[in-house]
Amino acid sequence: MNLQAQIELITVPQDFTRLCNTVLRAEYGDDFLPIDDDRPDRGNDGYLKSEKRIFAAHCFKRIQNRGLDSEIYAKMSSDLKKAIALKGDGDWEIRHWTFLSNYPIPEAIASRILKAGRDADIEVSWRGPDYFAGVLQRFKSVRELFPNLLANDIMWKLEEITEQIESLRVDQRDPVVTWVPRNPEEQQLLISQAPPAWEYLLFAGSLLQGKERLEGKWRDFQMGYGRRNGVYLDDKSAVARLGGVFGDALVVGNGIKPIFDERAQEEAFGPPGVPGDPGKIVHFAGRIISTYEDLLDWASDIRGTVYPEEMRHAAELAARVADRLARDIRDFVDRVVEEYGRIPQWLEKPNRGRLEINLTLELSVDDAAIEACMKEYKRACRRMRI
Repeated sequence: MNLQAQIELITVPQDFTRLCNTVLRAEYGDDFLPIDDDRPDRGNDGYLKSEKRIFAAHCFKRIQNRGLDSEIYAKMSSDLKKAIALKGDGDWEIRHWTFLSNYPIPEAIASRILKAGRDADIEVSWRGPDYFAGVLQRFKSVRELFPNLLANDIMWKLEEITEQIESLRVDQRDPVVTWVPRNPEEQQLLISQAPPAWEYLLFAGSLLQGKERLEGKWRDFQMGYGRRNGVYLDDKSAVARLGGVFGDALVVGNGIKPIFDERAQEEAFGPPGVPGDPGKIVHFAGRIISTYEDLLDWASDIRGTVYPEEMRHAAELAARVADRLARDIRDFVDRVVEEYGRIPQWLEKPNRGRLEINLTLELSVDDAAIEACMKEYKRACRRMRI
């Protein structure tokens, strides 16, 4: 129901009078003089000084219908006669008379009232519910004074808000993830949506996120930094510690080999035509990343230990043995992300052939780094006479 229709339903004269006075004051300010409706007003419900215009206001105490034409004419005719009398008495200078109502004026009545006004040298006009609705729309402060008439306004705003919320829901629908996921949110969407080849995208995304998580440790490793671990070694302990570092490095590197077993990969990715296991795929990728982290931590632990002065250079050379192994894993992750990232484009091709992706992780020992470390280690032992 629009605002005009709500005004037409007003059946309390005092409410309509207050609406008339408020609207006219909003439009004309102090130029409009409201008249106390609680006392006899002799047909003067308000006066506009600059136009010498007198107002008469009326609403029915029941819902209007088409059978009220005679009553409308009787009311308008009676109020106009009162205005003519006021003009004749000289109490008010009247050039215009405006009838205010919350109902439309039928044409047959309008013509008769206009003639009566001309006969009295008074210009006649009327303003109905469309006029009041228009002013209320223009003046928010006036509209807020009539909360009963705001129902439509509120409903309209609620509908507008609802539409906005619905549009946001449409805009915020989860996209179908067909790329290598770069954060946990995209990863969960990929798992729940399970588009074609999702297993391989999940594997690549898990590797990528794990590598990015360890970038701080990688930068420390490249800078030669190792957090102090509170371990101080004397000569004999230092010789024993560095003598076994190469075996430690190989143990860390070899720990990754079992996860590349063909059976283990099938359990994770599933045999042909069978969906993979997201938990095992994430664990598969996590095992590779944890090996990478173990290498970085292993080097950091060596560098964070305090050695006798004669052994410090040998210790630094020992830590560098992890460099080749760590780079092998980083390169593997980058290749997986790049190669598996081609899957969505391949799937979009109408006549796609077979996509060949053969990636293996091969860890290579840096023989030159080991040899340099061993030479320095032996020199240090001779200097220390051990």
